[in-house]
Amino acid sequence: ILVPIFNRYTDKTLIEKWRRWVDEIAAESREKGIPAIVVSKIERSLTIYKQGRPFKTYEIGIGRNGLADKLLAGDGATPEGTYRIIKKLSRSRYRKALLLNYPNDEDRREFLRLKKRGLIPKGAGMGGLIEIHGGGNEGMTYGCVSLKNRDMYEVFELVPLGTPVAIVGSTSLKDDISITP
Repeated sequence: ILVPIFNRYTDKTLIEKWRRWVDEIAAESREKGIPAIVVSKIERSLTIYKQGRPFKTYEIGIGRNGLADKLLAGDGATPEGTYRIIKKLSRSRYRKALLLNYPNDEDRREFLRLKKRGLIPKGAGMGGLIEIHGGGNEGMTYGCVSLKNRDMYEVFELVPLGTPVAIVGSTSLKDDISITP
């Protein structure tokens, strides 16, 4: 179970894609003068960017299968990609929550591609309702990103609707990851 995860975090093509997403989010923050959010799954961190630069970082919890990329409903994985905050929920099951536009068009295309190749069961759905929410950062979620309640209150106030969000495997993106026996 660890080998496929290790392979993802050493895949140069995937690392380049993650780098591009972080660069795009930072550039949008800088050019438009808006906040942006970068979530790093392996570092278990959420960083708010202001004016294109990291402003504040919080510890997070992710899906129980969070280091994998989300493929289908119920897989417990946290999706990777670029998203937007489409709804701010001041009252939620998890205190406060920021709803993301998952699945987006890119997620739908990838889901259909994998389904055609037989890598996703015919009856499986994509899932949805991915949020950044309170409730704590220690526990595992069903695929969302969770923060301590006090941190969620702060993040909730710092970001408006439409805020760009990049969820990546890693932000340190070391090309030379190795396992020592």
